[in-house]
Amino acid sequence: MKSALIYSLVAMMLTWAQVALAQSTVTRQVWIQLETRLHLEASLDRIEIYARDLDNVNGFEIDGGWFGVAIGPYDPEQADAALQKFRAEGVIPRTSFTTSGSSYGERFYPRPRTAQAATQTDARPNPAPQTEAPAADQEPSAVPDGTAEVTLPEPPISLAEQLAQAKATERAMTEGEKKYLQRALAWAGFYESAIDGLYGPGTRAAMTRWQSANGYQETGVLTAEQRAEAIAEYQFLLAGLGFEEVVDAQAGIALRLPSALLAPVSYKPPFATYAAKGTGLAQVILISQRGDRARLAALYEVMQTLSILPETGPRNLAKSSFTIEAYDDRLHTTGFATLQGGDIKGVIFVWPRGDAARRARVEEEIFTSFTSVAGALGEAPILGTDLKPQETLGGLTIRQPSFTQSGVFISSAGHILTAAQDFSECTSLLLQDGLPLRIAAQNAELAVLVPTQGASPASVGRFETERPDAPQYVALGGYSYGGKLGAPSVTMGQLQALTDLTGRAGIARLEIDSLPGDIGGPIYDQYGSVIGVLLPPPPQGSRQLPENVQFMTNWPLISETLIAAEAAASTDTKTLKLEPVDLANLAQNTVGLIACWP
Repeated sequence: MKSALIYSLVAMMLTWAQVALAQSTVTRQVWIQLETRLHLEASLDRIEIYARDLDNVNGFEIDGGWFGVAIGPYDPEQADAALQKFRAEGVIPRTSFTTSGSSYGERFYPRPRTAQAATQTDARPNPAPQTEAPAADQEPSAVPDGTAEVTLPEPPISLAEQLAQAKATERAMTEGEKKYLQRALAWAGFYESAIDGLYGPGTRAAMTRWQSANGYQETGVLTAEQRAEAIAEYQFLLAGLGFEEVVDAQAGIALRLPSALLAPVSYKPPFATYAAKGTGLAQVILISQRGDRARLAALYEVMQTLSILPETGPRNLAKSSFTIEAYDDRLHTTGFATLQGGDIKGVIFVWPRGDAARRARVEEEIFTSFTSVAGALGEAPILGTDLKPQETLGGLTIRQPSFTQSGVFISSAGHILTAAQDFSECTSLLLQDGLPLRIAAQNAELAVLVPTQGASPASVGRFETERPDAPQYVALGGYSYGGKLGAPSVTMGQLQALTDLTGRAGIARLEIDSLPGDIGGPIYDQYGSVIGVLLPPPPQGSRQLPENVQFMTNWPLISETLIAAEAAASTDTKTLKLEPVDLANLAQNTVGLIACWP
């Protein structure tokens, strides 16, 4: 765990000890700290490397047994310019920072003159015989020739002393420093409670788990050095993200954003989009709109077609909220929105696939900081007219399916009966809420599709098993415009005959105006019972049929298809005639939209 990068950051947190140290810096002088090491020998090795390119390298002892490498001193006005220059030239680590040197103790490089003299004396040939060591109760005698006396390192402190020191330095921490450490432990996966600066059982357990994972004695109290290491790891994960508090007054949302990765915000209701800088993929999209449950549902539906939401992944629409997770081999997108007080507020977070550790932590930082404040964006076209735009929503590209068609739900698990199509061209088949579908059974006319995840339609179709009368007035339920409306349409027509034009039984002839999106939709009688499923128009040869001549399957063929799919349908029909508005409500609850994606 103790890499050079971590140690180069660790001195930033050592000031938490609040111990007065001897100062070797001059007032108003600034140093550029390059890195810190636990061992003097390692620090001297690094100094030797830096000294090849820099002529003002210094080494200082730092409280806790650390050894810091710095260059300087500089005037405060010059330090930042020197830092940027050396970073750009690549001669110092990018994690270097400026410091007043308040945490520096005794300088160990360059060595004091007396130490250098002692070294030279030791190197002479034929050194003088050594004197006997003084008795334990005697003061050590002065070293000849004015050389400095060598001090042996102190023995390591006991665990009890270490714990006492850790508690003492912890008491000196500010509330902000304690919260910062909690956040570092949370990002590392050890802490799951509130970031409150209160070190209770949850925080202590997190510290214990961190110590265990990093090979330290498990005390539940981090030492200054351990805190610094945890903070350094956190800063490494955050490096380059540039998190900052953002209050978007237009959207009425406050949260923390990785601003270093994001371009300036652009507004196209219902979104405030913080797009990725350059060629990056990360982006954050705020959802902000006045609305109600119907508008929330409409927004959820259209968002399933956005290019930033891959088709795979769980998602859920509730009465006053929705959640989305979508991923493919390129993107991992998560988000949510809630309806409160007439405002729809939420956020969508897009991150490149394959960086799961940082993605999870950045997502947590964004989502947990999300706060709704006063204000909302203007009216969005989709929510104002109930029509989906053809190509974009709020400036985001909408993916287009190869084709869409309708179907009728036949079970509470979401089984849907529809007309047969060439589904082989579909990379995926989806319901309107983004649930993937598989083919349970298919013949030349009909297909039964089953959601691969749980689905719960509002209602299911009730099928009439008796031979219908012809002619009679009927109603077609379907997504005529391929989902551009927020609900299925109902089209009135007539059942003209119980055979097709060649006299074939099982295929009935209709006189009704329909559109491609209606294919597969249910045909209702006046009581709301399903008596057939609309089929695609027959291939046109030299003889052209009138546009309103359509065909449907009736119960015998439907029954065969259900048996092949091992599915059952409700046959509990009613005898009360329905008004057109009741038929529209029936279609709303029983008709599903099926999309074929290439």
